[in-house]
Amino acid sequence: MSTITRLFLTCTTALLAVAACTYEPNPNYCPGRNADNDCTQPPYDAPPGGCTSNTECSAPTPVCDVAGTKTCVQCVAPDQVDACTGANPVCGDDHACRRCAAHMECASEACLPDGSCGTEVAYVDPDGTDNAMCTQAMPCTRVSKALATGRRFVKLKGTTDEAVSVNGEEVTFLADPGAKLTRSNNGLLLEIRGASNVRIFDLEISGASGAGNPGISMPAGNTATVSLTRVKLLNNAGGGISASGGALTIAQSTISNNAGGISATGGALTVSQSTIANNAGGGISASNGATFAIVGNVFFNNGTQLGTVGGVSISTTQNAANRLEFNSFNKNQAQDTVGCAVSCLAGTFTARNNIMSGNATATNMLQVSGSCQHAYSIARPGPLPPGTGNSAEDPLFANTTTGDLHIPAGSPAMRAADPGSDLAGIAARDIDGDARTSPADIGADHRP
Repeated sequence: MSTITRLFLTCTTALLAVAACTYEPNPNYCPGRNADNDCTQPPYDAPPGGCTSNTECSAPTPVCDVAGTKTCVQCVAPDQVDACTGANPVCGDDHACRRCAAHMECASEACLPDGSCGTEVAYVDPDGTDNAMCTQAMPCTRVSKALATGRRFVKLKGTTDEAVSVNGEEVTFLADPGAKLTRSNNGLLLEIRGASNVRIFDLEISGASGAGNPGISMPAGNTATVSLTRVKLLNNAGGGISASGGALTIAQSTISNNAGGISATGGALTVSQSTIANNAGGGISASNGATFAIVGNVFFNNGTQLGTVGGVSISTTQNAANRLEFNSFNKNQAQDTVGCAVSCLAGTFTARNNIMSGNATATNMLQVSGSCQHAYSIARPGPLPPGTGNSAEDPLFANTTTGDLHIPAGSPAMRAADPGSDLAGIAARDIDGDARTSPADIGADHRP
């Protein structure tokens, strides 16, 4: 007798005589649920005839989609607070719990980098009050007050006019859309000292004024670890970032219209998927033993015809970790004898898969200078650097007036990268976040 029968049949047979049978209800019978029609086994999609309340559903799909399919799901929007927690706090349109993607999706108004909703957060709002609590209900007006709470996350809203110092703390700065850290009097904006561990997401840091005052300073003697993601460093009179030691990582960010872009003197510098543009003192400078991984960036209109730094200037020691790959350079300038796109002294280092096109002054047509080698790269105009796979063809940038350095179909940069390129890690995605696949395109943009 099959276990799928709605009623249990118990029969007692006396020899070959008449069978005596009794029937008992099967409380676990759910027709069509699974091979055994057993309600206690997965899938837990719905009770017979569809669910009408959450009490009829159980983990891992504890919520009844009463207004829709009448099936048991992970969540529906009205129940997301109770049904979706931890690492997946938001109820999606597909009735599945997912990570948060924006602050507004969290009751705390703080979506953390790992996609969970923050609870240990100090809030800063210029329209708040001058208090030391810095809670969501009562935000403080000063970053210094938020740091004093000892909470791991500090969230900024609006425009904060304040010079900020971090010395030895571990803190993550979050920002509402349009949030800005600025300073109305002379001085740098954010100073990071000691063994600090600082992460910054989505914040604009702009308006540092006075000679030698950058937007972010990591002064001599620091051993800090600093990472910037989707950060804007704009209009800082002493440069975007000045790092003397420590480890600085920049991703998906914009460094623009500063006296200089990024200066790394010693320490470790990693820059990926970022735009470095219109910095009169040059794009990136790495020197004094600094290690560098500069991969997948756009360098546009940096330097001047009298400057010593165009797009990138490297003067450091040999290191196996060094990388200068998949970057696009256009309209960068430098003085005579200096490569307008790349000037490089780093032992026997080889830069790969870069587009260096249209970088020049009236008297300087050099795209590259120094002892570094170049491979599978485009360099025009000017002398073609020696090395494997180099070309002087026009990459056909989309718009060199605005700095749109995407490449069109038919560009000689397409599928022309070194076939042995490492496409993992920071090279895995292009400037737009598209997956970079082999055979890869040369430059910051990779066409699918």
